[in-house]
Amino acid sequence: MTSAVNKDYPHRKAFRLTPLVMALALISPLQAFAAEQTSSAVPAEHEAQQTHRFHRDHVLGTSLDVIITGVSKQQANQALDAMQKEIAALDQKLSVWRADSEISALNEKGAVNNASPELIEVIAACEVWRDKTCGAFDARLGQLIALWEKSQGVVKLDDETRAAVLKELKSDAVQINQEKTSIQLNADVKIAPDAYAKGYIIDRALVAARQHVPEIAGILVDIGGDIRVWGNAPQKQGWSIGVQDAFNHHDLAVPSQVLNLNDQAVAFSGKGYRTLAGQSHLLDPKTGLPLQEVEQCVVVGKCAADADALATALAAMTPAEGIELIESLIGYEAQMTLSNGDSFQSAGWNNLLQAQSPEMLAVAAGASAKWPAGYQAVIDLTIPKINVEKYRAPYVSVWVTDANKKIVRTLAVWGKDDKWINSNYVWWKRYGRQMTNLDAVAKPSRHPGNYKLAWDGKDDNGRAVAAGQYTVHIETSREHGDHSYQTINLPVGNKPSKQNLAAQAEIGAVNMNFQKVH
Repeated sequence: MTSAVNKDYPHRKAFRLTPLVMALALISPLQAFAAEQTSSAVPAEHEAQQTHRFHRDHVLGTSLDVIITGVSKQQANQALDAMQKEIAALDQKLSVWRADSEISALNEKGAVNNASPELIEVIAACEVWRDKTCGAFDARLGQLIALWEKSQGVVKLDDETRAAVLKELKSDAVQINQEKTSIQLNADVKIAPDAYAKGYIIDRALVAARQHVPEIAGILVDIGGDIRVWGNAPQKQGWSIGVQDAFNHHDLAVPSQVLNLNDQAVAFSGKGYRTLAGQSHLLDPKTGLPLQEVEQCVVVGKCAADADALATALAAMTPAEGIELIESLIGYEAQMTLSNGDSFQSAGWNNLLQAQSPEMLAVAAGASAKWPAGYQAVIDLTIPKINVEKYRAPYVSVWVTDANKKIVRTLAVWGKDDKWINSNYVWWKRYGRQMTNLDAVAKPSRHPGNYKLAWDGKDDNGRAVAAGQYTVHIETSREHGDHSYQTINLPVGNKPSKQNLAAQAEIGAVNMNFQKVH
């Protein structure tokens, strides 16, 4: 879409961008659905079990892909018609790319009376997210976006332009009166809500289909790569959504990860999907300059609208700020990839992943799927000094599990006091209480400082493990302090990788490099 937030405007290409390469695609590529396809020649008694797939171009300036399960072909077509009508109606109200839309009239006149409930709802939600993200998401930047696009990405922030940017961000620049159904903007403010509105339209389209055909068992709605799923997927294991590699946007690229979702939404943002004059199309609302640090943000949440807004906001935030925001929200997870290749993810991100990605399945199927010679997973972590009374060094547990959640290696157990057993409860309940050599494993708690751990691909018995998908778990707790539990996905193959976790209350940032060390 093009919109709302400080950067996603152009990125969110929303309502009138040329079709963008889908950052998120089904494992069975939706691009294959060049036209509506259904499984014909199915006995009538099994008709309700059919899966119907649709593809439509030129929808909100990109493409629409839909999967519907559990109803007949006729009912699926009725649901699709209801969705398209809802999308067209909302486009008429919310598209900044249409001169005849309701929001375009608002931007031109600076005020509107008898505003539609949808326009009020979207602008009010954008203002809420502006506040929640401390300005990282901002739908008030329409005028700056237009200036940026007109200048082909060469935005010179002279004093006059900078003053205009700051004026747009004034707290009282947008006035909404829901009782009088009126909206009023300051003279220099133009609303560009695409980074929220696209997800909003996806959510509304799904609701429209379900209301029109209540018998639907499951549905997927995909507009330009932002996706919402609900109900029964064609496969028993659920909706499998592939996440493209942040640095490979080719249509046929193999997904780097596979998410298993249920009644959830996925949205993406970042500079990698659209550039102008070699620069990111995403603008920082604080400076007006293109954002260059974040390559890709992927957010999974309860609805597409909020996931859309969050993905846009994260692109303008530091990893620590972005992950902290996601951790404060219930039902949302995210992964951020920086332009230098560093990756950060929320604590629950790995819980969304299928046990093995297509790449790892291919490795596992090979006869020579061994741990690559000379490689190690090197983990750097920091124990911060916290200025509180009665400070005690934290208890730290670090361990590795395989794709079946079976423990493979214990890398560290710092804390010999009996209290650590109850404090690091994830480690203890799952693995620690089953160990017979705790005295040999547990070491004294470490004082504040930087520490390095390394895993050489051997299990607790000294045997070499195979290549595949592993998870590194880090759990910390402190007497009179807090508890935290984080995980890092570790794909072991023949190429290096690195990932990062943002700092939490009792532990600093964690960096993990899978690399050849000799």
